[in-house]
Amino acid sequence: MKITPHAPFGADVSDIDLRGLTPDDARALVDALAEHHVIRIRNQDLSRAEYDRFGRHFGQPIDFFFTKDLDPDFPALITISNSPDHDPGRRDGASFWHTDGSYEYVPGAATMLYAIEAPRSGGETIFTDLTAAYEALPQATRDRIDGLKARHMLVGGKRGPDETPIKLDPDAEDRDGGVRARKRAAERPVHPLVITHPVSGRRSLYAVAGTPFAIEGLDDDEGQALLDELKTHAVQPRFNRAIKAEAGDILIWDNLATLHRATPIEYSAEEGKRRRLLRISTQGLPPAYADRPPLFVAPEGHASIKLS
Repeated sequence: MKITPHAPFGADVSDIDLRGLTPDDARALVDALAEHHVIRIRNQDLSRAEYDRFGRHFGQPIDFFFTKDLDPDFPALITISNSPDHDPGRRDGASFWHTDGSYEYVPGAATMLYAIEAPRSGGETIFTDLTAAYEALPQATRDRIDGLKARHMLVGGKRGPDETPIKLDPDAEDRDGGVRARKRAAERPVHPLVITHPVSGRRSLYAVAGTPFAIEGLDDDEGQALLDELKTHAVQPRFNRAIKAEAGDILIWDNLATLHRATPIEYSAEEGKRRRLLRISTQGLPPAYADRPPLFVAPEGHASIKLS
């Protein structure tokens, strides 16, 4: 296995066939993700079953609520496509700064995209490094925010003029996971503004865009002003990197150390323009670090994550 870091963060992984992954290889990939925040594993050829098994090295797969996007045989796999037949209400719905699953009591830990088809042009994901952003804050700001907690809700955070959040269909029922989507939208989990990564041990801002709408202990105006300040700081270009998954690549990002946003893409069935990805998102600790205390624990009355 060869790991090639890139500036300002992220790394490519080559010379490995995930079909023959060993426990030591799996731990090395988990460690690489914690160190580099985003890794792109090049030139893979996995079946859906092999990809499903691989994803579980990074945590417990999330029960995603848009059920018609799920693979019927492997429900941890979610198809992302730019087919013109794709639901218009969710097209480019991730084109805003966010952290996956931060509206959950036990948020997303890792997200991965296995590219089956990739367009010749476009299809990048833009990431921002929340560890570097935290370390670049003035000490006075760090002292102020350490210990503060934000309230989150699905599609609840403030958006910039160029950000397009996912839209929930108010008429959707079981056909679209609408019942579960609305249940999640009604919840208001609380998460720290600053976390210590359970694998790397580094301090980082956490989920300061996309879903936070208030800060506990601060009035509405003061809380929103602080969230605006932290988001503006975190998404500066100096902390950004755009990365594309080419066909055969698996792009993985650490939701505990990044924000990300999709780039809008043309919806087309033409050769050279099609984009088809298989997504897996996980919660909880990777099995290699299952002996460590969990970073997030669901409150009583909500299902806790148990690693399989």
